[in-house]
Amino acid sequence: MTEPAPRRCLLIAPLTFYSFHRTLAAALEKRGYQVDLLNEEFPANPLGKLMGKLALPLLRRTTLRRLKAQLDGRPSYDLVLIIKGRGLGNAALSYLHSRAQRIVGYNFDSFAFNPSARDWYLRTDRYATFDIEDAAATGLPLVHLFSAVSAVPDSPRAYNVSIIQRVHSDRLSYAKRLLEALPPGWTPFVFLYESSRLLFLLGFVRQPMLYLQLWRHISFTPLPYAKAMAALGASRVTFDYAHPRQSGITVRCFEAQGLGVAILTNNSAAVASGIFAPGAIAHLGADATQGQLRALLLDLARHCPAPQTRSVDDFFDELLAEGKSPAALKHGFEGEKA
Repeated sequence: MTEPAPRRCLLIAPLTFYSFHRTLAAALEKRGYQVDLLNEEFPANPLGKLMGKLALPLLRRTTLRRLKAQLDGRPSYDLVLIIKGRGLGNAALSYLHSRAQRIVGYNFDSFAFNPSARDWYLRTDRYATFDIEDAAATGLPLVHLFSAVSAVPDSPRAYNVSIIQRVHSDRLSYAKRLLEALPPGWTPFVFLYESSRLLFLLGFVRQPMLYLQLWRHISFTPLPYAKAMAALGASRVTFDYAHPRQSGITVRCFEAQGLGVAILTNNSAAVASGIFAPGAIAHLGADATQGQLRALLLDLARHCPAPQTRSVDDFFDELLAEGKSPAALKHGFEGEKA
């Protein structure tokens, strides 16, 4: 008796976002899918990223052209999973419906920060968001992110606080505030990753003194994931910075939760979500004084939250659930199958 052919999945995702796509692909393979990967936008280089940031219409045409070049002639897919999909558009969704039995989309940004899917998300068979405010406003399913940490490291808490972040928006300013407010005797772990020398130069021109003050903590090479999680797991408190135009709970919060690390965050929605144990998370407002910040750190450090893991399997159980999104049902879209 021959084995049934594996189900086929096309994962369209940003392939330069750390190891996120590899984590998703591995979990899908465990679920019995043969996974093909495609970047969310083409050209898949800095020019494509710039076109995406500027929302240039040309990006949709170049992305559709690449989709057709890659997929024409291939067998159809049981599932197309779109993560963000910044280069896609209505024409791309029509084409993908001709190549797949089911299309599921997911936005790990807010529509305010990543508006690219606003005109096509209802054309998926199911679409979910990580953004708490977007889910409430649109009726989309709210599917939180997850932690890829497989085990809690058995290490002493060598650091009172950790700041492990990619540099963008106000993250450097918040890092400086935290370091200046540390209680006496506290040992921090600080790693600030600059993903682009061009972005570094632009930031340096705007805030030269801030960059000089934090220079020793800035790296142009990303911290390997295992080392980042070892440092996080050796912390009593970690600082999470969510972009001010987003309310979704970051991966870093779920990693900290899985490692039993308390969280200080600028995201009030994460604190109010009920996801985290009382005392395990606190909100740092933009107008908090140095004394208030120090009190928050001391209070969080007194807690030792029990590790609680939200896994990638939990994420997929919710994201790939059968049935259409409530918003899609409301608008009556039934998809375009060939």
